[in-house]
Amino acid sequence: MKNPTKNHTKTAAAAYSQNATTAQDLLKRIAIRLAEHEARQAAEPCDWGYVGDLGHINEELAQVLAALGDRSAVDELRLKY
Repeated sequence: MKNPTKNHTKTAAAAYSQNATTAQDLLKRIAIRLAEHEARQAAEPCDWGYVGDLGHINEELAQVLAALGDRSAVDELRLKY
């Protein structure tokens, strides 16, 4: 009889690897979009909408960081987690 734990571990490891690759891809895409956002803000330096965009983005990223075990940004921004 096959060991179901061993097969489950291989499946979990493969799924984790796939999710890690996706996360790295998303981080690269976020960096590109942040650079584009910064360029748009530079063209309209008096538009406070860009400030609001980044405030929201920072809150979301702080939540992601907390989910990975680092609550520092959530605490610094005084967010609920």
